[in-house]
Amino acid sequence: MVHPVQSVIESLYAAGRCPRLHVDATHASVTVPDFIRQQWRERLIIDLDASYPLDLVFGETGLAADLSFGGHVTRCSFPWESIYIVTDRSTGRGIVLDRHVPESVKRQAAGQQPAPAFDNAITKVEPPAEAKPELRRVEAEPAEAEPEPAVAAEAAPPAAAPSPSDDQAKKRRAAFRVIDGGG
Repeated sequence: MVHPVQSVIESLYAAGRCPRLHVDATHASVTVPDFIRQQWRERLIIDLDASYPLDLVFGETGLAADLSFGGHVTRCSFPWESIYIVTDRSTGRGIVLDRHVPESVKRQAAGQQPAPAFDNAITKVEPPAEAKPELRRVEAEPAEAEPEPAVAAEAAPPAAAPSPSDDQAKKRRAAFRVIDGGG
């Protein structure tokens, strides 16, 4: 039987995506350089970028890969129990394995967010909310030339009673400039 972590990783690779793992590096069976274990502890994040020669191997108890830390390649291994989140690096969507989430991570998440969705099942991880771009009103510049009748006829809406939005649309269309020489 295929482990859910392996299934998600393989699905992401099949879709041309890069899997991102959240790993508890303090787990006794994790093999990583000591300075990585000390620096990242329960919050080690690893991108399994297929463009690097990872030599990724899935086993019954976990996975192993050649990873580069500061330019030094090291063979690392991660038991399934040490991996608690698998996501798509670009979208942030993936799975959370609740039973594998370290208590310190649960406590920190509980202090930062209201009631995190850690339960007994695998749950979806939604991508982080991105800041919305600041919007501002752009005033139309006066048109330098009137549009050609053929262009105006193509852009005209079907015959209907004029409304305030039609007037606004006409003003916006008047701001467009006709450029001759199109193919």
